[in-house]
Amino acid sequence: MFRIAICDDEQVICSQIERIVLNYYGIKTSHSIEVDVYFSGEELYRYLKDGTYYDMIFLDIELRKLNGIDVGRKIRNDLKNEAVLIVYVSGRDSYAMDLFEVRPMHYLVKPITPEKILTVLDKGIELSNKICHAFQYKQGHSAKKIELKNILYFESLDRKVRMITTEGVEIFYGSLSKILIQLERYGFFSCHKSYLVNYHHVTKFEYDKLHMKNGMTLSISQPKRKSVRAMQLGIEMVKV
Repeated sequence: MFRIAICDDEQVICSQIERIVLNYYGIKTSHSIEVDVYFSGEELYRYLKDGTYYDMIFLDIELRKLNGIDVGRKIRNDLKNEAVLIVYVSGRDSYAMDLFEVRPMHYLVKPITPEKILTVLDKGIELSNKICHAFQYKQGHSAKKIELKNILYFESLDRKVRMITTEGVEIFYGSLSKILIQLERYGFFSCHKSYLVNYHHVTKFEYDKLHMKNGMTLSISQPKRKSVRAMQLGIEMVKV
C-alpha cells in the first residue's frame, strides 16, 4: 500500500490531484494506492503527530494559516520524519531557499498536469521501495508502519495481534496467517500457531524452543519443528 496525502486549501486542486492519482492506480500500476485529502496544514499536521503515516505528501505552500513550508519544517524537525516524500505545489517558483531545509522530493508549479503528477508518482514509488522494507498496519482509524528490522515477533491474541518491537509493544486487529503471507519472504516464520518470528532476531535455536534478542523464549510446537529445521538449513529471504 502506497499512502498519499494531498493538502491544499483549494478544493479543486485537491480533487484534480486525487483524480489523477486514482486513475493512475486503476490503469498504470499494480500498487495499491490510498489517498487522504486535507484542506489545512493544521489538520494534516495533527494527524501526522497522532501517528498517521504517508509515503508521499502533495503539499501546497500558500496555505492560509500554517503554510506548507512550516508544515514541512515540523515534519522534519519536530516529528523527525525523513522518510515521507514531500512534493510542494505552488503558483510561484520563488521558494528555493526556503525549501532547502525541508528537503522536498519535488516542486510543482501550478497549473499542474497529469504528466507532472505521474512522473513524480513513479519516482516516489521507486524511491519508497528503496528506502526500507516496512510492515503496515492499522490502529483504529490511524494507518501506521514500522521497518521490518525493528520487529522481533508477532503473537496471536484471538482477533488481535501483539507486535513486539525493539521500541515496545503494539496491538492491532489482524491474523498471523495474513501477516505471514506478506512477510515470509523477508525471513518471518511460524514456530507455533501463536507466534510469527523474525529470523534475524533469533539468537539460538533448540529442538523445542528458540531464544530471542530481547531475552524471551518461544516454544516451537511439534507440528512446526520439521519446517523450522528446514528453514534453518535453506532459508532464502530478502535482507531487511
